[in-house]
Amino acid sequence: MKKLSLVLLGAAALSMGACQKNANQVAADNVEANAGNVADNLDAAASNTANDAAADSMSNQADALKNKGDNVAADNMTEAQGNKAVNAM
Repeated sequence: MKKLSLVLLGAAALSMGACQKNANQVAADNVEANAGNVADNLDAAASNTANDAAADSMSNQADALKNKGDNVAADNMTEAQGNKAVNAM
Protein backbone atom coordinates (compact mmCIF):
# COMPACT_ATOMS: atom_id res chain seq x y z
CA MET A 1 0.00 0.00 0.00
CA LYS A 2 2.86 2.35 0.82
CA LYS A 3 4.44 1.73 -2.58
CA LEU A 4 1.16 2.45 -4.35
CA SER A 5 0.78 5.69 -2.39
CA LEU A 6 4.30 6.76 -3.31
CA VAL A 7 3.76 5.91 -6.98
CA LEU A 8 0.51 7.87 -7.07
CA LEU A 9 2.10 10.80 -5.25
CA GLY A 10 5.04 10.78 -7.67
CA ALA A 11 2.73 10.65 -10.68
CA ALA A 12 0.71 13.54 -9.31
CA ALA A 13 3.85 15.59 -8.69
CA LEU A 14 5.12 14.94 -12.22
CA SER A 15 1.81 15.89 -13.79
CA MET A 16 1.65 19.10 -11.77
CA GLY A 17 5.24 19.94 -12.70
CA ALA A 18 4.46 19.54 -16.38
CA CYS A 19 1.69 22.13 -16.11
CA GLN A 20 3.83 24.82 -14.51
CA LYS A 21 5.26 27.59 -16.62
CA ASN A 22 8.76 28.92 -16.27
CA ALA A 23 9.39 32.46 -15.04
CA ASN A 24 9.80 33.86 -18.57
CA GLN A 25 6.48 32.39 -19.69
CA VAL A 26 4.66 33.86 -16.70
CA ALA A 27 6.33 37.25 -17.21
CA ALA A 28 5.57 37.22 -20.94
CA ASP A 29 1.95 36.34 -20.22
CA ASN A 30 1.76 39.25 -17.76
CA VAL A 31 3.18 41.69 -20.29
CA GLU A 32 0.77 40.37 -22.92
CA ALA A 33 -2.18 40.78 -20.56
CA ASN A 34 -1.13 44.31 -19.59
CA ALA A 35 -0.65 45.29 -23.23
CA GLY A 36 -4.10 43.89 -23.99
CA ASN A 37 -5.66 45.89 -21.16
CA VAL A 38 -4.06 49.12 -22.34
CA ALA A 39 -5.15 48.34 -25.91
CA ASP A 40 -8.70 47.74 -24.73
CA ASN A 41 -8.65 51.13 -22.99
CA LEU A 42 -7.39 52.75 -26.21
CA ASP A 43 -10.21 51.09 -28.15
CA ALA A 44 -12.75 52.35 -25.62
CA ALA A 45 -11.32 55.86 -25.84
CA ALA A 46 -11.44 55.66 -29.64
CA SER A 47 -15.11 54.73 -29.46
CA ASN A 48 -15.79 57.81 -27.35
CA THR A 49 -13.85 60.20 -29.60
CA ALA A 50 -15.86 62.39 -31.96
CA ASN A 51 -12.90 63.06 -34.26
CA ASP A 52 -12.74 60.20 -36.78
CA ALA A 53 -9.03 60.68 -37.52
CA ALA A 54 -8.14 60.57 -33.83
CA ALA A 55 -10.36 57.51 -33.32
CA ASP A 56 -8.69 55.71 -36.22
CA SER A 57 -5.26 56.57 -34.86
CA MET A 58 -6.16 55.24 -31.41
CA SER A 59 -7.55 52.05 -32.91
CA ASN A 60 -4.37 51.56 -34.93
CA GLN A 61 -2.26 52.11 -31.82
CA ALA A 62 -4.41 49.61 -29.93
CA ASP A 63 -3.94 47.01 -32.67
CA ALA A 64 -0.17 47.58 -32.72
CA LEU A 65 -0.01 47.27 -28.94
CA LYS A 66 -1.97 44.00 -28.99
CA ASN A 67 0.41 42.66 -31.65
CA LYS A 68 3.44 43.65 -29.57
CA GLY A 69 1.96 41.89 -26.55
CA ASP A 70 1.30 38.77 -28.62
CA ASN A 71 4.88 38.84 -29.90
CA VAL A 72 6.26 39.13 -26.37
CA ALA A 73 4.33 36.04 -25.33
CA ALA A 74 5.26 34.13 -28.48
CA ASP A 75 8.95 34.97 -28.08
CA ASN A 76 8.85 33.98 -24.38
CA MET A 77 10.71 37.15 -23.36
CA THR A 78 11.59 38.09 -19.82
CA GLU A 79 9.36 40.72 -18.25
CA ALA A 80 12.04 43.40 -18.65
CA GLN A 81 12.52 42.53 -22.33
CA GLY A 82 8.78 42.48 -22.92
CA ASN A 83 8.20 45.81 -21.23
CA LYS A 84 11.04 47.32 -23.23
CA ALA A 85 9.57 45.98 -26.48
CA VAL A 86 6.08 47.25 -25.69
CA ASN A 87 7.27 50.64 -24.41
CA ALA A 88 9.40 51.14 -27.54
CA MET A 89 6.25 51.79 -29.57
